[in-house]
Amino acid sequence: MENTRRIAALLLVAPLTLAGCDNTTGETGTEASPNAFHSDEYGIGLAYDNHQAHAVTETSGYFGDPAWRLDAETDAPGDRLLVLRLNDSDEILTGELRLGVSRDPGQLERCTRPGPLATSSKTGTTELDGALFTTYRGGDAAMNHFQNLRAYRAVHHGTCYAIDLVLQGTNPEVYDPPREAPFSREEGFARLEALLQGLAFDEKPRGRS
Repeated sequence: MENTRRIAALLLVAPLTLAGCDNTTGETGTEASPNAFHSDEYGIGLAYDNHQAHAVTETSGYFGDPAWRLDAETDAPGDRLLVLRLNDSDEILTGELRLGVSRDPGQLERCTRPGPLATSSKTGTTELDGALFTTYRGGDAAMNHFQNLRAYRAVHHGTCYAIDLVLQGTNPEVYDPPREAPFSREEGFARLEALLQGLAFDEKPRGRS
């Protein structure tokens, strides 16, 4: 019941945070359309505004459909819970928030270590709803395609929580005439980071002591 009230409160607060961001029409102040995801098993929820992003069942593009976290091995044990895609994404630039989890001992041990896509060993920290996340940046590029990553990793309630903020797309100069991206990379990451304001953890996930 307590978590239900917290998610309901975030449904009111998170859209207000996003209201100042550009939406699919390029306007600001559009009336919010709240939605929410919640996993009882893993004790995590995310409230978000449908005018900013929508849930999708799979990812696509040049770099394929990754494992439960972007920089995990293909067969690494874990579950992808949610993918939110910015509404005005296209083949030139797509922005996604990906949420994955694992309780596998090996994945827990290496949870907060920068993965193979990290562009530097430098890490930072940030707190999201009481959980301390390790952050780092990474990316990949090949054949006029690119992928930029801002990774958030935390061990909380015996679970490795992995949040990937991903921008990926194609070099617009390969088109004739060249095309424009629907938003800048700076704006894309700002909008994805704003979605994190809707994150909430249960006090005690199912099956956890």
